[in-house]
Formats: sequence, C-alpha cells, structure tokens
Amino acid sequence: MRHQLSLLAALGLLAGAAQAAQDPFYSITEVATSEDTAGAGFGPWAVGMATGSSTRDAVLSRASNNDGYSFFNMAPMALDLAHRHRYEQGCTAVLASAVCSAYWDGMDNGAYQWRADTLSYVSQTWSLLDGSLSDEQDGILTRLGETKYEAVGYKVAVSPTSDSNYYPRTGLLRLASGDIELTSGEDPDSVGGFASAYSLLKLDDDRYLVGGTANTSVSPPDSALELCYEGDADEHYLCPGFNTQAALWLVDPSDSATTSYESVQASAYDEDDADMLQTAAVQGLAEVDGSYWAVGYSSHIYDGSSSTGERNLAVFWPISLSDEGVSLGDLQQIPLDAGVPAEGDGVLRHSWALAINDNGWVIGNQQYGTAKGRNLPIEMFVYQIGSSGNAAVPFADAPSTGSNSEAAALNNVNQVVGWRDERSETQPVYQGSPRLQEAFLYNIDSGNSWRLNDLICGRDEAGSASCAIDGKYYYIAYANAINDDGSIAATAYRYDSYDDWANRNNPTTVSILLNKNSAFEDGDVPDSLVVTNALPANDYGASSGGGALGAPWVLLLGGVGLFRVLRRKK
Repeated sequence: MRHQLSLLAALGLLAGAAQAAQDPFYSITEVATSEDTAGAGFGPWAVGMATGSSTRDAVLSRASNNDGYSFFNMAPMALDLAHRHRYEQGCTAVLASAVCSAYWDGMDNGAYQWRADTLSYVSQTWSLLDGSLSDEQDGILTRLGETKYEAVGYKVAVSPTSDSNYYPRTGLLRLASGDIELTSGEDPDSVGGFASAYSLLKLDDDRYLVGGTANTSVSPPDSALELCYEGDADEHYLCPGFNTQAALWLVDPSDSATTSYESVQASAYDEDDADMLQTAAVQGLAEVDGSYWAVGYSSHIYDGSSSTGERNLAVFWPISLSDEGVSLGDLQQIPLDAGVPAEGDGVLRHSWALAINDNGWVIGNQQYGTAKGRNLPIEMFVYQIGSSGNAAVPFADAPSTGSNSEAAALNNVNQVVGWRDERSETQPVYQGSPRLQEAFLYNIDSGNSWRLNDLICGRDEAGSASCAIDGKYYYIAYANAINDDGSIAATAYRYDSYDDWANRNNPTTVSILLNKNSAFEDGDVPDSLVVTNALPANDYGASSGGGALGAPWVLLLGGVGLFRVLRRKK
C-alpha cells in the first residue's frame, strides 16, 4: 500500500510539473498606437530606442501621411529622401505594373501623395517620442543615444531658398539643453543645403561624434535639384537633388556659444565622377579596441552614359579623432560573395552598411539587381572589421531561393534584429506583389535565429500555447532596435481576436517594447521557451505566369501596404 501511495504521489508531482504555466520569453508593452499619431494616418513604426540601462523604455517611433513606401517595396519606416538606393529603381522594375499603378494613385495618400508633397513641400513625416509628436520642421529623429534626451535627425526649413521650391534640410543633435544645428557647410542659396544625421557616439570627454550625410560643393548634373523639387511626378529618381558625401560632426556641448557645426566629409567616393548624381552616408559609429570606425555606403559608378548610373556600395572608414577635430580616412569596401554592385554579372544593385558594435561586427544589406528565385531580394549580411574573408549572409536562400532578410540593428553582445519574409511566403515578387514580413532575432556567435512571433507565447497549465495578451493577439512585422540586455523595439499589428489575427483582419499598428522574462543562454533563446506561433498558411501566389495578380485584392492591410490575393489553402 505504501508503494502504491508513493507511486501515486510521484505521478501527482509529475502531473503538477507538466501543468505548470509558462511565461513567454518576451512580454509586450505598447508604447504608441495610431491614436498617438492622429493626422499622420500611417504608422506608428518603431525606429529606435535609448541605450542606457535605466532608460530602455524610451522607444522612438515614426509615422507618415502617405503610403509611398509600398510603391518602392520597402519597410514603411525606411523611406528617406537622403537614401537614394531605397527608391531610385522605382516600382515597375520590381513589382507587377497593376500593383505599381494602384500603389501610385489607386488609393488616397499613396505614392503619388508622397511625390506631390515633395514637389509642393508639405511635411509628410512625424517623429513620436515619449508622447510628443513632431513634424519635419520641428525635427525628425533617426536615432537615440543613451537617454531619450540625446538624439540625432534632421530639420526642414520653414521657407524655401530664394530661387527654387527647395526647403533646406539640416542635421540636428538634440540634447536636453536644446538643438544643435548640423549643416553641410554650403550656402543654401548657391549650391544648396542638405544634411541629415543617423548615428551618434558620446565620447569620454562628453563631446559627441555624429555621423550622417551632407551635400558637397559640386552641383548635381541634369538639373537634379530643380527636377527633384519642381519637376514632374516621375522624376523622383533625380532626388535627393544633391551630390551628398559621408559626413561627421564633432560637437562640444560645453561650448554654449556654438550652436551650429559644419560637416567634415569623406575625401573621396569609392568611385568618383562629377557627371554623376552621387550619394554617400555614415550610418553607424563605434569605438573598437581604442580605434574609431564609421560604416555606411559610398558612391560606385555603374553606367558612365547616364547621370543616374551611380550605385551605392557598403563601406567602412577609419576615423582620426583628436582634441582639434575629426576626419574620415580612406574607405574600404565590405567584401561580398555576390560581388560589387552592378559590376561583373551585375548580380547586385546596391549594398549598404547600417551599424557597427563595440566588437567590430558590422551589419548591412545587399539588394539584388537580377532576379533570384522569382524575386529581387534584399539579404542581410554580417562582417567583422579586420577579418580576411567575405561577409556572411546568414539567411541566403532560406527558407527558399530568393528569400528576403533585412538587418536593422545590433547590440554589443552580437545579437541582430530585423525582418524577413513571413515563413510561409513563396509567391513571386519579381513582376508580382510584395511579401509579408516577419521580425527576427539572430545571434552572430552561434548562428541561431528566431522569429519574434515565436517568443511572445507562453504555455497554459495544460501545456498548450497561450498567445493572447488581455484578449489581444499580435503579429510582429519589423524589429528596429535591440539593447545589450536583449530588449527590443518593434512594430506589430494588434488584433482583437484570434480569428482576426489568423485572417489578418482589422489590425491596429502599434510600436512595442519587448522585455525578457527569462535569460538568454550565451545569447540564445532556450529551446523550451520557443513556442511556434506561425500564421495560418495562405496561397498568395499568382494564378498565372508573370506574377499577374488574381482577385479580389486587399488594398491596404492596416499599414502593411501589401496587395494580397485572399485565396485560402484548403
């Protein structure tokens, strides 16, 4: 009898252990919704977060009054006139013409509105931080520092230059004490004025090193400035209207008498041609073993017969820093297996680096110029300064040939976040329609990766997946920032019911903060805390060759801006 009771007790203990509820690896906190961006219409989308240990709830978001990003088949927060590689190719070279036409003028506030606002100058972008909404003339923030009181970005002037419809843009460093203006150093009424800041690094002496882009003294060809800001709607490929160069600003906040700094620019492009419209930028800064580095992109010449034949190439620069000033050394290409954009077989169209961490790891993306698996994919790469080999492309052709994967940010423990094709997406993109994106987390050291949607479900007492949060369901589409503790800023779509989530009906766009409930194991998520949370499979593919779309169409999916054929797999 005693043995029987002991056995029953043991079984009871096992049953109790099996029925213990389990929290998800990440908990979700909403930091901004569409109600916070009234008047913008599209968004909000998370773009960054403060990096300090006590301020990791400071999430930076962005919103827009138009859906221009869908026309260019990009993430919604990525459209910035300074980054020409994002939009110069246009839509019809990638997507079906019917899709492009509908994205352009087939709905209110589509890409045509984006272009019209550029030509007539109407502020079209907003930043949202700590409940405060600001437009382009107040300042668009692109990255935060250690706290929400340290940020960089750009401002647009309240009036145009004297002889054109161009409203000058200047970079900014925003501190608790006020804004500091970062200019190109050129006269806006002659060559023009265009500058933006995208990265910042606080130095040990409390100065700030800021990286970005600024226009040069060389006027762009083919009246690019005039045609970008006063031309026809289809002349957006001549934007940003300036030759720009990778730029640094060294700012000393203790010098209260100086509120405006001129850029220090790279001495040369990867390839230089004054007859070309050329662009370059610093997008990331870091100190690595006592040396300073900048990463970004530079101009590379593709077609000498066309003034718009320039392409962008992922590069890095050593930085010389002293009490007297700062300078960018000779750039170095980031070596890629697919080669240099537009050279050789012309496999790639563009590549660009986005960020570098304290260990010298660099993340970036390469964009294909020739079809690969029915797509012109963007693929994430990782590269370490000083390594002898080519950059690694962790998600190349995974799960299928031509799959997309785009890096957005990394931390100092070598974790990367970004987005990739939703796991069941296989329909043609090339001359077809875009694919839904899904946020990921990747560990450079182990090579392991996770879909963030699999890290937000717990388990109930019966051991079943439990994904509802106060009766709501979330789909995480884009991850744009990760701190050293693993907290993540991301964009999600919130649904009021499981059926809405499963069918992608009636979503609300939200910026969210993901905080860990459990610890990483050497940067990896424990297998026991990964709960599969995939959307039901859909057949969004074309019904016939060439990527032609079937019907009916869903014009806009809660800010995702993706055309879809609603044809369920049986």
